[in-house]
Amino acid sequence: MKRELSIQELNARLRIDEAWRLLHLPGEPAKCCKSPFRPDERHASFSVFAESMRAKDHATGETFDVVDIIKKALDCDTAGAVRWMREQMGEGHELPPSPAKRETVKKVKPWPVMRRGTAEELEALARLRTLPVPAVLLADERGFLVFGVQWGRAFWCITDAARRCAEIRRMDGELWPGFGEVPARKAHCYGDKAWPVGLMEAEAFANLILVEGVGDFMAAHAVIDGEGRAADVAALCCMGAAVRLTPEVAARLAGKRVRIIPQMDEPGQKAALLWARSLRDSGAVVDGFSLAGIVDTNGEAIKDLGEVFAKASASSIRANPQLMEVCP
Repeated sequence: MKRELSIQELNARLRIDEAWRLLHLPGEPAKCCKSPFRPDERHASFSVFAESMRAKDHATGETFDVVDIIKKALDCDTAGAVRWMREQMGEGHELPPSPAKRETVKKVKPWPVMRRGTAEELEALARLRTLPVPAVLLADERGFLVFGVQWGRAFWCITDAARRCAEIRRMDGELWPGFGEVPARKAHCYGDKAWPVGLMEAEAFANLILVEGVGDFMAAHAVIDGEGRAADVAALCCMGAAVRLTPEVAARLAGKRVRIIPQMDEPGQKAALLWARSLRDSGAVVDGFSLAGIVDTNGEAIKDLGEVFAKASASSIRANPQLMEVCP
């Protein structure tokens, strides 16, 4: 039987601002805002603080953590709030299988405990990915970055408010060690890869950059920040070239302008064509941005957007002025 996360672990993984939006509560969480439980009040009397881990209703004196917010919003007890949190984060109950059905039960990999990053961790990640610090801060501000320790090693992680998919990588840039039949690898993925990271957040923006993989996702935030487009452009990440956009996912992006920046290998190019077709069928306006012609300091072709920031030669960047206007 799988060990279920404790209330403390659930609290560490889901912030109040994320739960607020998942619950469709009115208003926006802030240090000074109107109570989501009294949206018609005349003056702001509610505070969300401590990196969105705590809240206080100054009108009533009540204090909240995320479980308390959920209990009040759903009018349920603690057990009901915990069930809701597990459902949102893919942590459903797992009952012991009967002997006759044991072979049909799919094992679910438990998620690590995740938390918001410190200023030092965000700066370290910027160095690791060879990205400007403001780009990492933008990804953090939008709720896509969390950190933690797994198997004794510090990690950084890309996920979103839906907590349906996440990928962790080591902070020291090394591979995760192999175990049994599982080989060493640079990343471990949790949840449903069919869910593009940033999908819910993208609904508030008219213009999107769609990329493959967390490295390109981080680089997309460098593009958005560098071009001063944080107000009207969001990044969206498919976790690999094998991901296919379902009709339900594509429908969420209807009417938006989507620019796909594919990776330069054959799977990446094929995936981009399929994504474009699905999005156009849903009513999105789609185009692409090619990295062809951009080389690294050794004259080798750049493979993806992340390598533009990590490896591209200055002369190649100067020779490709389109890199100054990547955003749609």
